[in-house]
Amino acid sequence: MKCPKCRQTIREHMDVCPRCGLPLIATDKTRYTEPLPISRLLLRSFMFLVGLLITICIFTFIGVRIHYSREAKRIEETYVNHTTQTITLDNGMTGHAISFFGTDGDMIYIEELQESYMFVGGVARVEFPDYIWFENDPSDIDSAMITLSPVLITSSREKLKLPAFSMSIPVPEAPITINTPSVDYVNVITSLTSINLKVVHGSQVIINGEDVSDKVDRSGNLSLVINIYPIGENNISIIVRTDQHKEARRDLVFFRDVMEINLELATSVSFKSNLSYMTISGKTDPGAWIEVDSLHDPDSLSVNQQTGDFSFKARFSSYGENLVKFRATMAGKKDSEISFTVNYIPSKAEYSRNAWKMDYAQLRLIYEQWHGRVFLCKGKIVDVYYENDKQYSVMDVGTGETQLIILENQSDIGSLNIGAKYEVYADVAGRLFYDAGYCPHLIARYASVVVEN
Repeated sequence: MKCPKCRQTIREHMDVCPRCGLPLIATDKTRYTEPLPISRLLLRSFMFLVGLLITICIFTFIGVRIHYSREAKRIEETYVNHTTQTITLDNGMTGHAISFFGTDGDMIYIEELQESYMFVGGVARVEFPDYIWFENDPSDIDSAMITLSPVLITSSREKLKLPAFSMSIPVPEAPITINTPSVDYVNVITSLTSINLKVVHGSQVIINGEDVSDKVDRSGNLSLVINIYPIGENNISIIVRTDQHKEARRDLVFFRDVMEINLELATSVSFKSNLSYMTISGKTDPGAWIEVDSLHDPDSLSVNQQTGDFSFKARFSSYGENLVKFRATMAGKKDSEISFTVNYIPSKAEYSRNAWKMDYAQLRLIYEQWHGRVFLCKGKIVDVYYENDKQYSVMDVGTGETQLIILENQSDIGSLNIGAKYEVYADVAGRLFYDAGYCPHLIARYASVVVEN
């Protein structure tokens, strides 16, 4: 109740107002402790409910903030980062790969690509060709700035929008792969040579100003035979045009010696042989004669003075590269000459038939006298190294003590692996320095893995 004079709140057990000292009688207490009117009770109830609702809203807001804070932290832990790299797709087109890192079972959805990508091994890899961001003819621009908007879709199908990011995509060049020749500058000894290349099907291909697009097959492969003249450098220009790509150009040079006397090798002549001889044929000017300056069978030489066709049987004295050299002669003109090498590798049956059992002590001493001799080498590969794109494998052929030889791998096995055991047929080439000493050097022609029981 309240004091009737000063309105000070007075507890029920008090008889005197603590502020003004007014004595209180029982009637005053009764009057001021009477029940409140219904309207005041409703007002108080309303105010209580409003306060309760406000309290609930505050706690709800705090709960939502905590939830999203936890989700943000989870996103930060899940979406650690992404990496971007330039790639070449299977069809030869240039593209980009973006790797997102997260939890297996989740997915990344890229809105701009309209594609979803699953996390496998903690990585979701997004790949796309660069041309999709450009119009048909992008010759007037150099690049495009794109923005990607990734969305993380959890295994429970919850979607969380990740930070968008931008990247610059250069205009891709029309894809072209030249398979033959393997280099841009080629020395040739024939009047005809082949060009093999691959483009995207539907591309326009122009070679030295001639449109040869109709010769491209459905897989994008193009094979042409072109004339090579004895004028020195023959320049070949290749232009490829593909929609949504900039024009690509490749220049090849085929060099053929300037010749006063025409001399060319037949295209059927191979540069490999399993036999110790090979028939060499070609054509020269009528009336010219052929002189062979490399090992051959003299009785096999034949020259048709009317047509200029000639042939002879070349012989090979060693395994591997053997020189074939011949020239055309005619009175009053400078000789024309052709030289090339033939790789002579006999069949495994014939090659292994001549193999000697390993004699390491003698091989170290008289390797020069044994040049070209075939040995059967059995042992474990203890080291592998490369020099000038050649693979050298160090093999221990010893049974008790270490006996190292160096094998130059030219076998049908692509690589000799450290720790593995092999049987290798190889011929002596000399010696090489290894690990503070010289070791016998052999050319490995045939090799097989030894499987231990």
